[in-house]
This record gives sequence, structure tokens and C-alpha cells, in this order.
Amino acid sequence: MSEVLIRPVFPADHAAVSDLLHAAYGCQMRGTYPEPLVRAALPLLTRPAPSLLFGGRYVLAEQDDEVLGIAGWSDISPFGRSCPPGQAHLRHLAVAPAGQGQGLGRMLMAHLLEMAERAGVRHLHCLCPINAVPFCRATGFDVLGEVILSLSPDVSLPAAQMRRDIGPQPVLCPVPIEAGATL
Repeated sequence: MSEVLIRPVFPADHAAVSDLLHAAYGCQMRGTYPEPLVRAALPLLTRPAPSLLFGGRYVLAEQDDEVLGIAGWSDISPFGRSCPPGQAHLRHLAVAPAGQGQGLGRMLMAHLLEMAERAGVRHLHCLCPINAVPFCRATGFDVLGEVILSLSPDVSLPAAQMRRDIGPQPVLCPVPIEAGATL
């Protein structure tokens, strides 16, 4: 068996990416959310916008021409708004059910974080389904709070708002202030 290759996503990968997201998210969500909610949410969660998917910020992991995982980030929020400078959103991270628990998700996350840092991202945000919170925590994300993620007017998903600082962080007060000093 050959080694895992991480490469950019190309338009020819669209169907394989959608299939992978559907299988991975379905497998992971079924233990956390009621089945009717999973069935309603999957079509909405597994259709990444082509403008994001092919914009150079998504990568996939493959081995022997089989897509094993995908990860992507964007400086456009899931609600369609531009992020402030230095901030971005984790948009998708998924590993095929057969490859879960083998370190592939961590490998994809490390690659994604490196890409984002090189692009000047200092804070990576994530609207994370409840089932993925342990993985995101294990890869350095902090939970900021619980949210309801409205996927459509009829489908809402309990989720967590998360954030991970990456790269060097600015020093907020580089010079110590003496007690009684006038600012």
C-alpha cells in the first residue's frame, strides 16, 4: 500500500468529496443526533460551495487514487460574510469511516493549520457539530459556547462555536506599566 498523499482539491474531485462528506458526517452524526435530523442535515452539510472547494484552501488525502479525507478553510464565514483580517473558518474536515481513528484527521488538520498560518490567519473559527467537539478540542480548539446552527429555515443543528489561535500572537502590552503611571 502506498503512502497518503495530501493535495489540493480539483473540480474533478467534486463527486468524490460529496460522497466522502456524506459517508463521514452520516457515520459520525448518527450517534449524537436523532435520525430524522441527520437525514435532513446531511444534504445541507455535504455540499461545499464550488467557489470555496476549488479556491486553493481545500485539500484532500488520498491513497492509491482513493479519497480518504478532506479539509478546508475559508475567509468567508458559513453565513457568507467576509472574515476580519487574520481570521478564518474551518469549513469541512472529514475522514472516510474506514479511515477514522488512524490519525488521518490530525494529519489533515495540521496541514490545514499550516496553510492558514502561511496565509496570515491568526484565529480559526469553527461551527462544530456536537459529535466533532472532542476531535476539535484534541487539536487545540476552545469551545466558546453552544449555538444553534440554522442550515435552512426548517433544519437547525445544535453545535458548538469554537476557536483556535494559530501562529504568533500579538503582544498586547509589550512595555510593563508601573503602578500609578499616567497613560
